[in-house]
Amino acid sequence: MKRLFPIIALCGLLFASCSTQRSAEPRRFQTLHQKANVTLQFDQRQYSMAATVQVWRNDLIILSLQPMLGIEMVRAEATKDSVLLIDKMNRRYTVLHYDMFQKLVTPAPSYRLIQDFVTAPQKTNIKTKTEQSFEMGNHKIAIACSFTQREYNTLKSPKRLDLKKYKQVSLREILPL
Repeated sequence: MKRLFPIIALCGLLFASCSTQRSAEPRRFQTLHQKANVTLQFDQRQYSMAATVQVWRNDLIILSLQPMLGIEMVRAEATKDSVLLIDKMNRRYTVLHYDMFQKLVTPAPSYRLIQDFVTAPQKTNIKTKTEQSFEMGNHKIAIACSFTQREYNTLKSPKRLDLKKYKQVSLREILPL
């Protein structure tokens, strides 16, 4: 579980606290599919993993973390009112409303902040790297994300997980701070 903690923390905090550079170019897409390389510095340990981000503009964002061999171990699904954090390895999940993040990270996240982070800059075939450092409890965390391979308007309906197969738990059970 201690090895999974940084990955789950990354998932929630990636959605919650990264900043972006804004592009003057208007957003002209309805869906976006992109790959990312994510590096997490958690206290003195560093973790690198692949991720996939899917965006249905102004509706749903799905972040899939694949720390080993392309196997999805953690998923986060952000909607306008909450973030569903799913620990696929242990078959459990928790629902975090944005006001709950205010106690964990600053600035307080919103769906708009998350969407702006994963969609900037707006041009295709541009590799962008975003970095953010913050504290969570007594832990110092830094995240670096490199987004690549963008495909606009290619996604069909979202493939959401069937939560009947998972147990709902509290945030403290997934992130023991």
